[in-house]
This record gives sequence, structure tokens and C-alpha cells, in this order.
Amino acid sequence: MRLFTVSDLHTDHPENWKWLEQLSREDYLDDTLIVAGDVADEIGLLRSSLAQLSRRFKHVCFVPGNHDLWVIRSDLRSSFDKYRTVNQACRDAGVHTQACRVGSTLIVPLLGWYDYSFGPVNETLRTNWMDFKACHWDGHDDEAVSKTFDGLNQLPDTRGAQHIVSFSHFLPRIDLMPGNVPPQYRYLYPVLGSTRLEQQVRRLGAQTHIYGHSHLNRRVTLESVTYINNAFGYPSERHIANKALLCLGSL
Repeated sequence: MRLFTVSDLHTDHPENWKWLEQLSREDYLDDTLIVAGDVADEIGLLRSSLAQLSRRFKHVCFVPGNHDLWVIRSDLRSSFDKYRTVNQACRDAGVHTQACRVGSTLIVPLLGWYDYSFGPVNETLRTNWMDFKACHWDGHDDEAVSKTFDGLNQLPDTRGAQHIVSFSHFLPRIDLMPGNVPPQYRYLYPVLGSTRLEQQVRRLGAQTHIYGHSHLNRRVTLESVTYINNAFGYPSERHIANKALLCLGSL
């Protein structure tokens, strides 16, 4: 039994969907896959993508990303309603959205949203960030949304777990961003994550944390926790993405 991870599949793009369709139906049948959000914003395609993954892996663990909660191409008016619809799609596909044990490893999804603990909103961000147009939160601001998702995370029973792996779509700390990010892209930092997630990682006692969202593949150990991002990314992002599953080892 092996543990794999990927995030930001964005199967709305035909090239990415083709990769998923061509993924082996035999090689991973005893394995577990962590999907750290952003599969597809269109609900029918998200359902199909989860079903494809579920047929290929023994266990699939998922947490939604911001794109998964867009309602711009949906009959749903609220992103909270979209979240509930996504959860139902996971149940239908047999995908885990709660903590699960595989062997001696405890895998824990952490819901989240950005709350500007990484920096204040700027005018460039207000103009360019698609979530401001594609998500609708029933009048709640992003900090309230972050608190709502934070409150949905429940600390599981960790007794007997030899290894704890937590995962979120959003970044739990801003210093996961590499120092060589060009200044013209740093306006995005406020919407990358939340320090609330880091607090939950620490309370949980995770040795490994998986995240997505930034589309910058990275592996770094900070204060005894190893943080890993393996984003598939957009078709144009071949220079920063592996375009492959990442094996984290045996379970």
C-alpha cells in the first residue's frame, strides 16, 4: 500500500482531463490518494473526476479548493450550497472527506479559506482575483468564511497513529512561498491561505502536511513538519509542475 498526492488537477482543461482518463486503472488499486483541492469548478465535471479517481485507488481523500466552490457556472447561488453539493458528490463517489486511518497512518483533511492573515487586500487583487466574482458567501466576508470552515474541522482521535498526515487546499503559512517569487506576483499572497490552518496542523501533531493552491511544487521542513505541494496545475504551467502523482511512501 502506497500513499500518493496531487492537487489542482483543474480537469476543466481538456488536456488535464485527458491525463486523468489515461491514468492507469491497475497500478494503484491497493493505494491511497490525497487530493488537495481544485479538481473542477463545474459540478458535473467534478463528479466525473472524483469517480475516475475512485475507480483507480483503494482510498481517495479530498478537501475542496476555491475553484471547486465557484458558482459562476452553476445554478446554485451560494458557495456554501456548492460546498454541500461537493460533499454529496464525494459521498456518491466513495471519496473520504473526514479523517481516515490507512494502516498505521492517520490522514486528516483540513477545511479552510483565506482570511488576510498573510496580508491586506490590495487594488490589484480586487481587480484580478476571480474568487471575488465566482464565489458568493451569503453576505459573509472572507474572514467569516475562514472561521466557518475552521469551525467544521474536528480534531480526530490520534491514538495509535504512527504517522499523521494533514492536508488542506490553502497554505497554512506564508513562508512556504519560496523567496525567489517575482515581486509582481506577490500581490496574491493575501489570498493564499490562513494562519488558522497552521494552528490546526500543530494542534493535530501532524508530521506531514500536504497543500495546494499556489501551483508551486515544493517540499520543505519547518519546525519538524514537512510541507509538500504537488500541484498538477494549468496546461501552460509545465515549467513549475511535475504533471504527475507524487508518491509519499508506503503505508
